[in-house]
Parts: sequence; C-alpha cells; structure tokens
Amino acid sequence: MRKLLTLLFALFIPSTSYAANFSCQGKVSTLALSPIGGTLQVNAGHGVHYLCTFQAEYNGVHPEIRKAWYSMFLTAKIAGKEIKQYYSQTSGGAQNCSELGTWVAPNPMPYFVEILD
Repeated sequence: MRKLLTLLFALFIPSTSYAANFSCQGKVSTLALSPIGGTLQVNAGHGVHYLCTFQAEYNGVHPEIRKAWYSMFLTAKIAGKEIKQYYSQTSGGAQNCSELGTWVAPNPMPYFVEILD
C-alpha cells in the first residue's frame, strides 16, 4: 500500500521545472513606446519592462508578438483589467516578481501573457 501511495504521489506532483515558474499580475499603469527603436515599455505593477520592439526580434520576441502584446496591454489598460505574465526561473535570472527590476528588459522574458477577468 505504501508503494502504491508513493507512486501515486510521484505521478501527481508537478515536476521541479514546472514548480520553478512564477507569475506576476497587476493593472497596466504604464504603456509606452520608445521613439528610438519602438521599444514597448509596460508596467503592470512590477516595474517598467522593455518587452519588445517594432523593428526586430528582441530577447527572443518577434515583432509580430509585439503587436499582439501591445493590443493585449492596451485592451487591459482601457478596460481596467489585470494582466498576468508567466516566467520561467532560469539560472542568473529573476526568481520572483520583485527581482525583475525596473527600466530593464526582464530576465527572464515572459513566456505567456493573459488578460484576467
């Protein structure tokens, strides 16, 4: 019985890599575009972050994704909704929302963004 319980426990516990992820949520207070390079700058409660640019891939984010993110952040700001951004903890990168910094490209970059109801 103990072996069966141990096996079931192991199967239903998230892996370490999954458990190491974190998310940050908040209302969009800053949504700006830099005139130099067209960098999308967003603050959703955890500092101003440079997420992507209009012109070229930036930290692995393609300009087409930038268009979608801009639309999402603008929609959330206008509607007064919260945004939730998901991050993977990496060696040398932030381990939680307070470590993402401000006026920087966050390390790591978000891998998933959603508007909350």
